[in-house]
Amino acid sequence: MSPTEVTPNTARRGIVMPAHATFPQIVRHFSYILGGVLAFGLATGGLFPLIGIRLYENGASDLVIGLITSVFFAGTFAGAILTEKLIRRMRHVRTFALLAATAGVSTIGLAMTDMISVWVALRFVTGFCLGGYYVVVESWINYSSSNGARARGLSLYEAVRMLGIAASPFILGFGLGAQPYVLAGVFFIIAIIPLMLCPLEEPHQNPPGSMPFLSLITSAPLGVLACFVSGTVNAAFYGMSGVYGERAGLSQTEIAFFIAAMLIGPTIAHPVVGAVADRMGRLSMLLLTAIGSALACLAIAVFAPGFWGLALLSLIVGGLSHPVYALGLAYVNDQLDPGDFVRAGGALLIAFCLGTTVGPTVAALVMGVIGDAGLYVFLATILGVTGIGTIMAMQGRGRTERPTVPAV
Repeated sequence: MSPTEVTPNTARRGIVMPAHATFPQIVRHFSYILGGVLAFGLATGGLFPLIGIRLYENGASDLVIGLITSVFFAGTFAGAILTEKLIRRMRHVRTFALLAATAGVSTIGLAMTDMISVWVALRFVTGFCLGGYYVVVESWINYSSSNGARARGLSLYEAVRMLGIAASPFILGFGLGAQPYVLAGVFFIIAIIPLMLCPLEEPHQNPPGSMPFLSLITSAPLGVLACFVSGTVNAAFYGMSGVYGERAGLSQTEIAFFIAAMLIGPTIAHPVVGAVADRMGRLSMLLLTAIGSALACLAIAVFAPGFWGLALLSLIVGGLSHPVYALGLAYVNDQLDPGDFVRAGGALLIAFCLGTTVGPTVAALVMGVIGDAGLYVFLATILGVTGIGTIMAMQGRGRTERPTVPAV
């Protein structure tokens, strides 16, 4: 073995977050990675409603808005598939820098034209970078966490990501000029800085190979389902929430608060959900979050509440639905060798991206058939399917999942 060769054991020695780590220790452990995650969230969050509103104001149909959002997530799908090759060639830090810089350039390009064809191309490129970003960051966090701390590590990552996304609409604004797009591009570039300074050793990878998507469906169907549903919910909400708010008669300020409520919920809930999942097991929390968020979506669809009721229920929907992805990811990675985390992350991200690709278009079609409430009917249905799948997994085991951290 050469002096620079890294094996799974030597690579992980001294960098893995132990099961009984405290919350401040976890924050310090991942602080540099989380700095990049926050900047990425600030860059991406405000763009979804901003683009939806801009297209709506320019006379685009619901289907066109949904399709452009789906193109973005099709790019994310491509990034999930191809980023492993970049990481193997360039390692994690340099891959992240390449993706962030490219995302910044493509986002600034949106300010230069209103041509739909150009927007389709630029949004695909930005989506590709987002898919690669997920693979880089999530595989790094998985690699640097023990099974007993993984849900908390991933939940903290999701909380910081959602904090950035929730703050983004207020920082970027909803103006129709170039400033929001340029500012978002700057945040993408800023995200590179903390990752370049990160002291954590980059993850080791097993020899080149693949983790077939169909094989993962067979071995961990619930994890794949959770990631697919999470992608569908996220994309449908981000792509159509601006349109929903406009049609509900909300002002631009109220739309910003309505969207922020959906995003602040995960920021609050993720650390709690992660801590409980490390104690009680992934399946118990997955059932609670899926069914709880489905019921909140049904309440919005049935009662069509005013602004404050919508904001409160959106807080609940966001807080319970967003952890579904982290729980599914942790559930699968608990069963893998650390050297397979990048490939598994890419395979699970394929499931997520399949959901994001179809989510906005299907949501738009349902809204066209049954009205604006169709957005939340659609979300409630697929979240309910996740809850049913979790119950079936529990029954198949004959018991609930064992905790990953022993009770103290």
